[in-house]
Amino acid sequence: MKISPGNTEITVVGAGLIGLASAWALQRQGWTVRVLEAEKGVALETSFANAGMITPSMADPWNSPGIWRKLVGWLGQEQAPMLIRPSALPQYLSWGLRFLAHSAPARHGAATRANFRLASLSLSAFQALRAGLPLHYDLRTQGTLQVFRHRREWLAVQRHIHTLQGLGLRGVVLEPAGIAALEPLLEPVCERLLGGVHYPDDETGDARLFCLGLAAHLQEQGVEFEFLTQVRSVRTEQGRVVALDTSQGERPASRVVLACAAHTAALTTRLGLPLAIRPVKGYSLTIPVDDPACLPSLSVIDHHLHAAMTPLQRRLRVAGTAEFSGWDPQLRPERIQALWSMLKALLPQQYERFDRDAAEPWCGFRPMAADGLPYIGPTPVAGLYLNAGQGHLGWTQSLGSGQLLAALISGQQPPIDPTPFRVLR
Repeated sequence: MKISPGNTEITVVGAGLIGLASAWALQRQGWTVRVLEAEKGVALETSFANAGMITPSMADPWNSPGIWRKLVGWLGQEQAPMLIRPSALPQYLSWGLRFLAHSAPARHGAATRANFRLASLSLSAFQALRAGLPLHYDLRTQGTLQVFRHRREWLAVQRHIHTLQGLGLRGVVLEPAGIAALEPLLEPVCERLLGGVHYPDDETGDARLFCLGLAAHLQEQGVEFEFLTQVRSVRTEQGRVVALDTSQGERPASRVVLACAAHTAALTTRLGLPLAIRPVKGYSLTIPVDDPACLPSLSVIDHHLHAAMTPLQRRLRVAGTAEFSGWDPQLRPERIQALWSMLKALLPQQYERFDRDAAEPWCGFRPMAADGLPYIGPTPVAGLYLNAGQGHLGWTQSLGSGQLLAALISGQQPPIDPTPFRVLR
């Protein structure tokens, strides 16, 4: 579609990673972009303090084959990697059935491959963006290191690598001695590890710093931001978007991108378009580190605990766990303690040197799609588009999702097959 004068305005709802990536890609395509955000600034919700990793290597959805056995075994365990709150079960019932249905090996494998293609597109976009913009967000390009304690998981990751090698995944399988050579801080615990995998193409950094830098660039390019403007509903006439009802009054809009993470589902449901997206709470700790010798050189993911530690500039970000608890914003001490326990298990010699009182705990809501794939593209409502549901791959897939969305809106050849991410599927 050729963009004609007077037909270029588009509104993006959400100023987190996905909303900003959407605005960036659309602005580059020639659209006049306005961003509406409910908070007082960018990246203050889901994107505020995530694990800090850009990981095409982790393209596999969480609903892996046999996940139901783990969920049952973890019931009632406050330090479990995934925890279901019984009081929230009604919110997840239909979503959960679909989540389990898509854990079948064929479906899970197809979703993994589609996610990897989108993540690889995104990684290339990050590299190209940095070549043209002086963004500073504690970037490290040494890759990530996953470590494994249990044989079943160790064998599964080797199958994962084999599955995605043909699509471009690079993973170096390491014995315990190789883990210690790559990350000497892990040497004291290597005897308790079966092995590890180094993914050299992964990247790490501070997602919120990235968002702040990208937003500043967008404002310089003429993108308009309206903060403290919560979108309450999308108003339509004769099947087409005409306006947004917001906390600051009505905003006329003929084209709208909903990129407001798990909040997206509430807005589409009011239009008769239910999405299989639910909030899944994750926790993080950001720990000041005065001594650089206490920081690992790259992000380390403990596969069994579903948690990671990521070095930032004079800080260590420890993040993980998945809690199915609806929109409960409570920072539960037991879940925070699970992160401290993981840190102690990986860095026993440095653990006592971390200042618990100075650490900043946080929790946020990942927008998890039941089938493990985001919703990207047009909806049956004319002028309404979605970019939501990236789950644990939000930063990883952000710029790629924005590029795919912008191509679909502008009528250009999509950079990858958009079929797995279509809204009606």
